[in-house]
Amino acid sequence: MDVLSAMGVFVRVVDLKSFSLAASELGISSSSVSKQISHLEQHVGARLLQRTTRRLSVTEVGAAYYEKCQQILSEVEEAENLVSQLQGKPRGVLRINCNMTFGQLLLAKAIPEFMAAYPDIQFDVTLDDGEVDLIRDGFDLALRITHPNLPDSSLIAREIASIPMFICASPEYLAMHGCPEKPDDLKDHNCLVFMLASNANNWTLSNEEGSQTVQVSGDLKANNSLVVRQAVLAHHGLANLASFVIERFVEAGQIKVLFPGYEPERLSLFAVYPDRKYMSPKVSLFIEFFKDWLEENLQQEFMI
Repeated sequence: MDVLSAMGVFVRVVDLKSFSLAASELGISSSSVSKQISHLEQHVGARLLQRTTRRLSVTEVGAAYYEKCQQILSEVEEAENLVSQLQGKPRGVLRINCNMTFGQLLLAKAIPEFMAAYPDIQFDVTLDDGEVDLIRDGFDLALRITHPNLPDSSLIAREIASIPMFICASPEYLAMHGCPEKPDDLKDHNCLVFMLASNANNWTLSNEEGSQTVQVSGDLKANNSLVVRQAVLAHHGLANLASFVIERFVEAGQIKVLFPGYEPERLSLFAVYPDRKYMSPKVSLFIEFFKDWLEENLQQEFMI
């Protein structure tokens, strides 16, 4: 029996609280997971998990063993990362979690270019706008768009890009309802809200006189910015959307950016990863690559 491999299986079973979910993630059968856990229990001479048809729980011994397994597996990974750093050839699977729309519109374009340059690295990408636990869920890296000031965390967060947000509408909507000239005018318009944005229904505009935040309202809230964009294209209202969401529609004249003379609000794109002594070469390499890629491909301003 490969004890390290069995330890890895055991840790994922405990994390996911499921044999079948661990099997699916690891790409092996549930029976193989069960056998490895049984062999591991025989090896250590103790019951690690209590299993019934409806429930799986960790024994007291299993909980203590789980903590040690995590430490051992982390140290093994750090040792392998150190060797990779010294050899200078990154390899392996890079597991990334990313915001849904950003992942679809930008990350998806960057990954093939990276893979062409570094064929020894494979990708496992999950697009999800919810919060994830990087360590528990086994991710090497998360990409998150939020306000520049992140809460304190045991994770490392590196800002790799600035994301401008533009208040916009279709020319047809503006022809019917008029064009807002100053921030307070937003209160007279149907404002469409992307609920998961950290600025949500509080939109900020800045100029030489200072900044002003307006609480907006409207008849549409959605947890996906593409839904909001579609409503804008249907001439239904104003929205405050990231440059990468509206870029091609602005260029085509289907969406108009508003408030000339005001600076757009900016959010930050963070690369978030576990605080480890030795960062995996594949993680550091991709962060640097993606930072440079965004500098070339992320629209920062529009002609208004």
